[in-house]
Amino acid sequence: MQYFCLLIPILIGYFLDEMTVGVIFGSILWLFARELGKPRQEERDAKLQNLEKEIELLKQRLTALEHETVQDKTGVGQARKLRAVLSEHTDNIQTTPAPLHEKVEPLVTADNAPAEPHVEPVATPSFSTPVPPVSAEPSVQPEPALHADSVETPAQVSAIQEDVLEQDAPALLTSSENEVPMSSENIAETADAKSSETVIHKEEGFDFKFSENPIVAWFLRGNPLLKTGIVVLFLGLAFLLRYASERIHVPVEMRYLTVAGAGLAAVIGGWKLQSRKREYGLVLQGFGVAVMYLTALAALKLHPLLPAPIVFVLMVAMVVLMALLAIRQNAQIMAQVALVGGLAAPILVSDGSGNYLVLFSYLSLLNAGVAAIAWFKAWRPLNLTGFAGSFSIAALWGMQSYTPQHFATTEPFLIYHWLLYTFIAYLFARRKLTENREDTLAPVADNATLEEIWNSICSHGLRVHVLDHTLLFGTMAAAFGLQYRMVEHWPSADAFSALGFAAVYGLAALMLKRQQGLYILRQAFVALSLLFLTLAVPLYFERGNTVILWTVESALVYFFGLRQQRPHMRLGALVVYLLAALTQLSGYQEGGSTILQGQWFTTLLTLFGGAAIYLQWHLYRRKGSAHWEQTLQNAALCAALLYTSILPLLFFAERGSIIIFSALVAAWAFCRGKGKSDVFSTFALGNAIFILLFQASINNESNGFLTHWHLFAAAPLLFAAAYMLQYSRVQTEASENQGKQDQTLPFSQIAGWAILVIALMLGGFATYTQWTGEETLFIELWALPIFTALLLLANRLNWKELFQTTLAFLPLFALHFIGYHLEHLWTAAAALPLAAATVLNFVILNNRQTNAPIGLHKLNIILIGILWSLWAGMYVGYRLDGVWSQLSWLAVPLIMWVVFHTQRQRGFFRRHQASYQHFALPIAALAAASWMIWTNFSTPFQPVPLPYIPLLNPLELACAGMLWFALKSLPEALPAEYRRVNAPGVAALAFMVISAGVMRLWHFYDGITWRLDIMLQSFGLQASLSVVWAVTAIILMVYGNRRKLRPFWITGAALMAIVVIKLFLIELSNSDGIARIASFIIVGILLLLVGWFAPVPPKAVENEEDKV
Repeated sequence: MQYFCLLIPILIGYFLDEMTVGVIFGSILWLFARELGKPRQEERDAKLQNLEKEIELLKQRLTALEHETVQDKTGVGQARKLRAVLSEHTDNIQTTPAPLHEKVEPLVTADNAPAEPHVEPVATPSFSTPVPPVSAEPSVQPEPALHADSVETPAQVSAIQEDVLEQDAPALLTSSENEVPMSSENIAETADAKSSETVIHKEEGFDFKFSENPIVAWFLRGNPLLKTGIVVLFLGLAFLLRYASERIHVPVEMRYLTVAGAGLAAVIGGWKLQSRKREYGLVLQGFGVAVMYLTALAALKLHPLLPAPIVFVLMVAMVVLMALLAIRQNAQIMAQVALVGGLAAPILVSDGSGNYLVLFSYLSLLNAGVAAIAWFKAWRPLNLTGFAGSFSIAALWGMQSYTPQHFATTEPFLIYHWLLYTFIAYLFARRKLTENREDTLAPVADNATLEEIWNSICSHGLRVHVLDHTLLFGTMAAAFGLQYRMVEHWPSADAFSALGFAAVYGLAALMLKRQQGLYILRQAFVALSLLFLTLAVPLYFERGNTVILWTVESALVYFFGLRQQRPHMRLGALVVYLLAALTQLSGYQEGGSTILQGQWFTTLLTLFGGAAIYLQWHLYRRKGSAHWEQTLQNAALCAALLYTSILPLLFFAERGSIIIFSALVAAWAFCRGKGKSDVFSTFALGNAIFILLFQASINNESNGFLTHWHLFAAAPLLFAAAYMLQYSRVQTEASENQGKQDQTLPFSQIAGWAILVIALMLGGFATYTQWTGEETLFIELWALPIFTALLLLANRLNWKELFQTTLAFLPLFALHFIGYHLEHLWTAAAALPLAAATVLNFVILNNRQTNAPIGLHKLNIILIGILWSLWAGMYVGYRLDGVWSQLSWLAVPLIMWVVFHTQRQRGFFRRHQASYQHFALPIAALAAASWMIWTNFSTPFQPVPLPYIPLLNPLELACAGMLWFALKSLPEALPAEYRRVNAPGVAALAFMVISAGVMRLWHFYDGITWRLDIMLQSFGLQASLSVVWAVTAIILMVYGNRRKLRPFWITGAALMAIVVIKLFLIELSNSDGIARIASFIIVGILLLLVGWFAPVPPKAVENEEDKV
């Protein structure tokens, strides 16, 4: 068959003057066919190898039995004699059991053992009783070893061994050649020896497996010398003819007659020899016919000695001769070669006249001969060669020359060949059945897997010895393909052709009804009839009618397949329904007043068909159903739900579709609870997403009252769907998997979350857009009643997921609140929704059912601080002047700081201590410190209507109060590793505040511009800073000396060192300024006073203070 795949493309390429293309495609097809045929070839080779192994093992078994017989005759007496001698010498030896770990030497050691004779190893057959292999060891079985502690003297044992060996060594050596001792070591040695022999044979021969190459295998099988000789002879004759044509002037006619005569002589000689040497004779006959065949072709192509009709007749005569010889001698390969030659004859002798009637008539006669041979011989390759060659030639002619005017003259030939090769398939099955009546395979189980169904099809319908599936189905496909191309010019002709094929195959199945032996062939005919009936529907009817008929057919076939427990029928029904569902998808287009336009009846019928198939399976076959059926049923359910979703789009626009889709979401959620199929969850989520898309496509001309009434209707349905998907029953399913490693969240709960969010979005949007006009209080309050209602509903239904959904309130409110005020002014009314949101937030967080994570507490603290700070700064600060505007930004962090510290022992704050004391309080302090840095370095303002008084102005009083509160509250709130930096941090901020206060004093009272470079040029300011810093340093040093705190004193000394350095670097440059004099004097005096009254505290005392 694979060589046929190589030959046909080459012949077609020759016919089309594309020989290279033909060779390439032929080679590709040959390789493909070779790969397809490898499993069967390997299976045959494996069976042959197993058979050869069994034969070899039988031979070895026979040899082993012969050795065993000899052993029984010659070895029994020697063994008895040995035991008697040993017993005489060991009567007086006392034995005691020794530990198992001690090593005991055998009586016969390696030193005194006889030389090992060469003995051919014998393997044991795997299918027989194990036979002890022939051993190269001496046949004496060593007696149980004697332990060293019980033997009187080692010399006695040695003497016994030497005595025994001197007396009985010849006999033992003779016996060892025949005896087969049974031991695992000998068995292993035998296997190794056999393996080594096999490897050596492979190395001495060749490593490449020639059986894998079909061409080399053909030469090696049978008589390789004969086949090689034929090839060489053929080449020699070719060289002889060339030599003769160059040197001997012989007429061309005589040359052709000589070659043809040699071919005839080879045929006659092969006929005479085939009775004695069959293979030799068959090769000679094939060689002779091929020579005559090619000679006739050369007489036409190379030297036009004969006209084309005569050459054609001669080639046909050669084909007939070779076919007769093949039938007479039962030589299948010869018949196949003859058929290839017959198929190639009209192509080779064609003169391009285009007389297709002669061509098809010749092919009809040739294939009639194939049918005649099939009547007597079940030669499958011959049938396939005739089928492939005939239909290939017909298809090639059709592509080049067919027109609708040729239909009347070519249609009979097509029908003839179709019926003929179908009949040949029947003959093949009937003849093979008479040879082998294996037709009693068990029926496939009702819950069979897809693999089992396929294996059943392979076992019943694809058994080569009963049904030639390639010929039967290949003829069907080729014939209908040609028929379709021939009638495609006429309307509905292809449908009637399909009906004709279905009728013929149905009639053939009826004719085989009483022939029980051909049950498999009858099944194939029935399947082909149903296939063409199904195919006729879309060919004749329009898309809508096709969908209707296919849907009804699939539902009925599935019903009968369910009743009769036929998984094949159910599989086909599901496939047909899915094809109908896919076909129906092409029947929709964008609508005008509705979303889609299409046929509602076919949509409804497709919906009902899929629902009917799924319900039948769900009610009667769901338990114990195979995986393939569950998968296809889920696909059918998807199709039914899809068309259920499409149906309202054919009648409604966006608003109506949103309401219907919301009802469908609730329905799918309910079905998910009943059927526990995630298909319903998927479609519920998909429909909810489409609701969002529909709403986004609606053009909102106005936002009047009840403009979005459809959303008010849709939102409750979506809430109900989300609740059903996240009901406690679904949670129970999740809890059943808690002990497993895979604790992933069920998809239904994920879908429920998404639908819940969509419901919130739609409900919030509908509520938000009901009022129009300028800023209203409702626009900022709209989220509060929604989330309040959600919280009450969650409490009423004990709906855990809805509780958790309310946790998103403050982040959503913050996004809307800030986004709204980016475009609108801040007002006093904004504080009302902000206060209500703050209260609702703590109500939600205080609800134990929400189980808010600690991260959300921290996020909400930050959001509340930002929102209130923005309101205080943008509204209050915008309406205040001077430093009061700056203080408005401090109010919220300071209030939160004080509240979180003073209320830290209350129930809510105590339960969430990590969030509100260890996180919120330091965050508020950090915000206040940031404000402190910002205000002390930004442009200062007068505290109007009050005058600016150093140390008593609102800014510096606020800073002093915060620094004091930080020292009091932060050590308890900060983690232990950060408490050590609290005091230094406060001191640094205090130093900054003091320095900024000095700078503000000069700014307000001396009029220095508040710019750093200008202020640094003022020597009065520089002197003031030096004095203030020196005083601060003295205070620290005195405090450290009095309290015996060495770090305070060192800090003050460091600050004083900075002052001194500053004096020499800055003040010293002002050579004539009084500021320089004042600063130097004052600092000097201060240094003297400190050195006298507050020296550095002793280190030991400081350590004791640190311990305290």
